[in-house]
Amino acid sequence: MGSISQPEWIKPIQPDPVPVLKVNNTMTHSKTEFIPASGKQVNWYTCGPTVYDKSHLGHARNYISFDIIRRIMEDYFNYDVNYIMNVTDIDDKIIITARSNYLFESKKASTLTLTPQVVGHIESAWRQYVSDPKKLGKYLAPEGNVDAFDALVASGIAPSFNDEPKFAMWLKAASRAKTAIINAKSILRKSKDTTGSKADVDFLFQESKDIYAPALDKELKHTVTDHKVFRDFAFHWEREFFKDMDALNVRRPDVLTRVSEYVPEIISFVEGIIKNGYAYENKGSVYFDTPLFDKDPHHHYAKLEPWSASNMKLVQEGEGDLSTDFGRTKADFALWKSSKPGEPAWDSPWGPGRPGWHIECSAMASDVLGENMDIHSGGSDLAFPHHDNELAQSEAHFNCKQWVNYFLHSGHLHVEGQKMSKSLKNFTSIAEALEQNTAAQIRIMFLLHRWDSVLDYRQSSLQEARVFESAVNKFLINVKSVVQESRSKEEELTGSHSFRKDEKTILEIFQKKQAEIHAALCDNFDTATAMLAIREIISSTNTYLKQTKKPTVSLLLKVSKYVSKLMRTFGVYKDENSEFGLAASSVAANGGSSGSVEEIAGPYVRLIASFRDRVRELARKSDGTSGHELLQLSDLVRDVELVDLNVALDDREDGTALVKFIDRETIIRQREEKKEAAAQAAAEKEKKKAELAAIEAERLAKGKIAPSEMFKDAAGRKLYSAWDDKGIPTRKVDGEEISKGSAKKLVKLYEAQVKLHEKYLASQK
Repeated sequence: MGSISQPEWIKPIQPDPVPVLKVNNTMTHSKTEFIPASGKQVNWYTCGPTVYDKSHLGHARNYISFDIIRRIMEDYFNYDVNYIMNVTDIDDKIIITARSNYLFESKKASTLTLTPQVVGHIESAWRQYVSDPKKLGKYLAPEGNVDAFDALVASGIAPSFNDEPKFAMWLKAASRAKTAIINAKSILRKSKDTTGSKADVDFLFQESKDIYAPALDKELKHTVTDHKVFRDFAFHWEREFFKDMDALNVRRPDVLTRVSEYVPEIISFVEGIIKNGYAYENKGSVYFDTPLFDKDPHHHYAKLEPWSASNMKLVQEGEGDLSTDFGRTKADFALWKSSKPGEPAWDSPWGPGRPGWHIECSAMASDVLGENMDIHSGGSDLAFPHHDNELAQSEAHFNCKQWVNYFLHSGHLHVEGQKMSKSLKNFTSIAEALEQNTAAQIRIMFLLHRWDSVLDYRQSSLQEARVFESAVNKFLINVKSVVQESRSKEEELTGSHSFRKDEKTILEIFQKKQAEIHAALCDNFDTATAMLAIREIISSTNTYLKQTKKPTVSLLLKVSKYVSKLMRTFGVYKDENSEFGLAASSVAANGGSSGSVEEIAGPYVRLIASFRDRVRELARKSDGTSGHELLQLSDLVRDVELVDLNVALDDREDGTALVKFIDRETIIRQREEKKEAAAQAAAEKEKKKAELAAIEAERLAKGKIAPSEMFKDAAGRKLYSAWDDKGIPTRKVDGEEISKGSAKKLVKLYEAQVKLHEKYLASQK
């Protein structure tokens, strides 16, 4: 007997290439395939906040964008991400802001009355501010003449935003302070003892802060010697930053590095660069030798933006406001800065000083991740010089060719075409934004746009996000309610399966959209395309729900779980939420989450008993009970009493209600949105009605003229000289006979007027 063997197995062949993850890599300025250095492990360093003021929506764009990408990599592609973020708490902006705020608040607290001396001091500061040739001074005529300030304001002349983005801010600060100074002088003139109250002087200080604080800093900065002034100031804003991030549902980093805690490591890193010959010391500061590094055949300076390497304006901005120009060339940047009086300082081999801006990230990232990392990220404005300098000094330290494999840069957020910025003071803080919108709506707004593109912040963008949020939430609530209703009933054998034509269609659409979403996320995390596909999944499933009397629950669950999983992956819903995405209604609020049956069911049973009591009371009325009264009672239960128990009832066409468990605030908000939409629709209807009435009134007014007289008014007599018995023109004003074509048009106008006149006469009866 011959041996028995299996037939040949045919290996499946993919008809289309399987998409791989590609990212917009600034190292190449193109989409490149993402390949981690070690299996599924991804080492990622991102530039964190410089903590000296409130965080705004521009920051939210950056941190939410990378939070979304991180979540997609962790929760969708299942990479093991090690996410490191720094906090810059040593920086020129922090030093200046902390010190000037400290001096200003100290001066304000110690100034108890408004006096001529106080006003004079602030007015002197105002004159310095206005005449500063680096600010408003260069726009005065003649230059620096403060007496020309009023003429500058009155002229309305201003440089373009591109030429001087801070001009409007300077002008506003100077104008505000001048008004306060004039007001203070008026108070002193009216005062018997030429002084004003504490409230008067506080008002002057507050209105003049933008011009007075810098003046105090210039005069008294050397007196601030306590490190605590800078440390406490930075830590305050760090706490505020993380409060904002938590409110926006941004995941905390796996490792947080603060510059102030890494000074020894930074000093060691700088020593390594000096040892390799790419840095030098001068007057207590250490500088990176950019030309020498760039000449080395194994190294390249400005890998990210080589076209910006000669832009000295950007180079200088990267050095900070307190830098001293002791480098050999303008391209050399500070690795270590010698500290002057009034600046925080740490001991180093080169004398007391502090780290330069760029070296901070290099040293901290390398301490955690070593001499190579998969991803480095930050805002697009950091590419040059900050990130290019990071690359140069790190590759100089390790003598390696590539410190970072993939550089990701998020797009800016603009307000009416201008970049949202702390320094321009044209920002909406995150806290302010969250007063008007939910964190989910802000995140959805970003999800609906490419993460690496410029996004113009408009109310229309937020409205689109609100509509999307509402559509997803309603969809998941509806599916949840249908599933729960189905589970509450005994399953019946019908003798026929439930996978019919409609189910096959919806599954086919769903699988097609799943493939589109996967391809989109592989294509540089294209959430905009993915969100469009999610919207189409919801739309087609909603249509299925409306058209199918008995939907297949397992299919609905499959779709809803996928949608809610993506919403959690994108961070729209918090990680701890249920399979349906929305937070489960709090049972604890209604008797305890783990209590007895009586505790949990009690509020609902009491409501049913109360409803029964009121129905019986109505039925006992001697004059009988109207259906209207019963409907009112029913609506009271639905709209008020069940809402307090986190229950919504949706009336359906078949006369039954769909039970939904939703938190009270959401029900009320949805009801208010529905009322608002109805009110808007009613207002629009009234508007159209008024417009139609106006049109009709105009037509009736035209119809007032008898057809026989319509061509005989003053205008008609300038055109025509003869008319037939109906009043239709037969000759032009020069006696020429009306052409056949013109005659036809005139007859049509006449016939139309006949109808209008008849309507007019009918309206008068």
